[in-house]
Amino acid sequence: MSLPEKVARFRAAAPAEQEVALLNAIISVGSVHLESELGSLRSALPELLVDVLEGRVNYANLNVDEALEVARKVLRPEDPFLLKLEDKVKELRQIEFIEKILDKLGGIGVSPDSFGKQRLGVITDFMLVTDENVYDAISELVNAGIIVRRARVSPEHHIVIMIYSTNKSQDVDAVKKKYSLGIQLPQWFFEPLETAKRRTEEEKTRIKKEIIETLVEIAGVLRDAFEFERATRIEIISNTLKAIENAEKNIQELERLFTELMAFNIVHGICRKRITVFEEIGLKKPVCELLRNILNNEKVSRQQFRRVLANIFSQEELDEIENEYTRLLSLQSLYSALATLKLEELAEKSVYIVASGGQRLEEVERPEYIVSYGYKTINKFADEDMRTYIFSVPEETSSALVNYLKDRLRAQVIVVPRDSQAFNNAQEQLARSLETVKNSLLTTIVSRSILKTGTKPERILSILNNEGLKKAYSYISQLKNGVPQRGLPEGDIYSYLKSLTGLADETSEEISHLREEIEFIKEVPYEKVTERLRNIEKSLVDVSSKLVELLSYKSVVETMFRAQPLLSEIRVFRSRRITVVEGYVPVKYVPLLEQTLKSKVPRLLYFKYFEIPRTATAPTYVERKGLKKYLYTLTSMRGTPAYWEVDPTLIFTGLFIVMYGMMFGDIGHGLVLSLFGAFMWKTKYRLLGITREGAATLGVLSLLAGLASMVFGYIYGTMFFLVPLGKPIIAPIHDVYGIIAVALWFGVAQLILAFILNMVNLWIYGDRLGALFSGMGGAGLAFYGSGVVIAYRLATSGFNLAILSSPELAPFISVLIIALLSVVGYGVFEALHYGEKEKLMHAISEVIEMIIAFPANSLSYIRLAAFAMAHEAFGILAENMAGLAGPIASYLVANFLVLGIEGLAVGIQAMRLTYYEFSTKFFKGTGIKFEPVATPISSIEKAKA
Repeated sequence: MSLPEKVARFRAAAPAEQEVALLNAIISVGSVHLESELGSLRSALPELLVDVLEGRVNYANLNVDEALEVARKVLRPEDPFLLKLEDKVKELRQIEFIEKILDKLGGIGVSPDSFGKQRLGVITDFMLVTDENVYDAISELVNAGIIVRRARVSPEHHIVIMIYSTNKSQDVDAVKKKYSLGIQLPQWFFEPLETAKRRTEEEKTRIKKEIIETLVEIAGVLRDAFEFERATRIEIISNTLKAIENAEKNIQELERLFTELMAFNIVHGICRKRITVFEEIGLKKPVCELLRNILNNEKVSRQQFRRVLANIFSQEELDEIENEYTRLLSLQSLYSALATLKLEELAEKSVYIVASGGQRLEEVERPEYIVSYGYKTINKFADEDMRTYIFSVPEETSSALVNYLKDRLRAQVIVVPRDSQAFNNAQEQLARSLETVKNSLLTTIVSRSILKTGTKPERILSILNNEGLKKAYSYISQLKNGVPQRGLPEGDIYSYLKSLTGLADETSEEISHLREEIEFIKEVPYEKVTERLRNIEKSLVDVSSKLVELLSYKSVVETMFRAQPLLSEIRVFRSRRITVVEGYVPVKYVPLLEQTLKSKVPRLLYFKYFEIPRTATAPTYVERKGLKKYLYTLTSMRGTPAYWEVDPTLIFTGLFIVMYGMMFGDIGHGLVLSLFGAFMWKTKYRLLGITREGAATLGVLSLLAGLASMVFGYIYGTMFFLVPLGKPIIAPIHDVYGIIAVALWFGVAQLILAFILNMVNLWIYGDRLGALFSGMGGAGLAFYGSGVVIAYRLATSGFNLAILSSPELAPFISVLIIALLSVVGYGVFEALHYGEKEKLMHAISEVIEMIIAFPANSLSYIRLAAFAMAHEAFGILAENMAGLAGPIASYLVANFLVLGIEGLAVGIQAMRLTYYEFSTKFFKGTGIKFEPVATPISSIEKAKA
């Protein structure tokens, strides 16, 4: 019994340009579960702008100074949004200034609607002056006989109230002109004081709303820009990964082209000097003989040709290469027929045509065609496969005959030139075509034979001694066996990823071009082949090296693709961004993670971690080593253990194999099952299409179940229904009550273990009361234990109900009742204390389950005894059938049925008891799966500093 590993939550931050170094560090640790991003919006935008977008900031609680400061951090000075915001803030400050003036006027009992108005020959007026001029202005006004009152409205400004008679107007105007600031005030300022104050509030509200709208626009633009940038990054990574994966698909084609080049070198060069080279490279003897015959222009029948190559080529490929061989035969026949002609013996007014093809060409002998085209057959050559004719035909029908021979009869045709020079050129051209087709055919057969026989390229390269091909093979070997991985270089990683995408496209195009070049070289004259061959080999080396370079970044790009959505980015200033990663790591790996981050990230800005208590929610990390990595499947099929739950893998496994062995007890059958399991475990054979991991899991479980079957087979004394192993300890078919009792007591022990495990889980989780008083906790255990004792006494008394009133059972009956009441009472307590009425309903459902399900679960274990008896019944069936079908046939049938049908049925029953009767009492399976961002990759190089 073990708990999942304790994990710690961590957060690390680095400058955005060091994102790759941060990822490489995490990859090298491996066992790191990255949390979903911290919130792309909140991490990308300042908190104020996020709050504005989410409606938590409105005009009533807006801090205008903070808003302006934030905007200046994230926007350029000339940005229209910033200029608009600054204008609105300036307008708001003016309204606030007016508000202060109104407050001061109210304090001295002056209403702004009295300014500038004459009443009884007296005028009340005001002016705003600076702090440095206020005393001079007041002095001059007092000297002129003006009544003056003053109030400070800001650290730099004063309002001066003047009361004077109409005959002093010129003196006041002179002072105002000299000292007044001349600030323009809105018309509504000169309304009654309360009206003016109300208007300032309305104006402040209006401006703040407009500021909020501007902030929303700023936040929206920044959010869209961030999301576009983020989407662009993910698209770049995705495109790069797809390009690498597509390029990876070219490895097989590249290997085929490499093999074809080796074959071409053999065919074109070395085989003409060393005729035994075909045997030296490991080709089969019939293929070697066929190749030599073709090479020496010796006739091989098409039937023999197909028979030799039938095991190398598919039917479709064989038809295609046979057509190529037919073409070779036709060209050979043409060449031989052309050699028989002598120009001086040919009639001058006729056109001479040589045609070669299969049996279908015999149609030319039909009279209607002879009459139609007017030709005469000068000569005819025939063998098993080919027919060759030399015709003399009038010039006016010669073109029609040529088309008929080519299109209708699929023949190889040559019109004999009448000029001796042209005749010689035609012979030379035909010889070159013959050599080209022969080289192509031989190359195809050799290359396919190499691939089919699995001849090691090293063996062939040692014969060829070709440095270019050796270098290409060194790259192709890396591609097949796994390219050492490395990290991306520092700098603009997304530009570099784009260059990798371009490199992948370029590589695919070069491989296509290389394929075309290899096909073309087969038609190049012998004397020009060497130079072009060297160029193709250089291209092969080049494209192979590019593919190796490309695939060396596959792991890091895959990790970036998985991790990018989990990375967060915080903008500090307009040009400063920080990449933040947050996640979980097993506590034992925290020092390794911290050390790796500090060593691999040049500027690690932040790293903090804290251990997660068992009562909190966290991903469940279960270390799976050895056989446990296969056995854990039993648990994962049921669910992921919660962070606070006991990992039941070993318990599930132990109970499963014991129950399997109990139901399938036979030494012989167990041995067969163990051997099957060992085979599946070692080979990971994909039986019925299951995955290789699934095959290994099936193998381990079968191996252990087979061993358990052998143990119980010894207890039962059976082996393939044939060999009695002495007196059995217990014989299911002969001791029915005994085997049932064993099954029931095993079930009781298993259910008691389930209650104990649930109490342990609840105790670890911190639900101490639940561990003691819930229906699946202490109260359930007490109820079940008392019930077992009472049921046992009833069974041993012949189900005499009177025994229930005996004093010895009174304590157990009391415990039974108390347990039920405690479950209900605990439900009432939870409902009242936590205010959750559903807790009471849950308690009532638990009581019903205790009364009905507990006995039913116990009786379910009778199936252990039933299948054990059924297993032996097959042996009795075999004995009874022996008289009808013979002992050997009857025992073979019985054993086959047991292994094929009962073996599967027993596994299903053992799984059901483990999952339903047992695990539902304690295992929730609602945990969060720990998903490492990458498995440790030892071959990743350190990121460049």
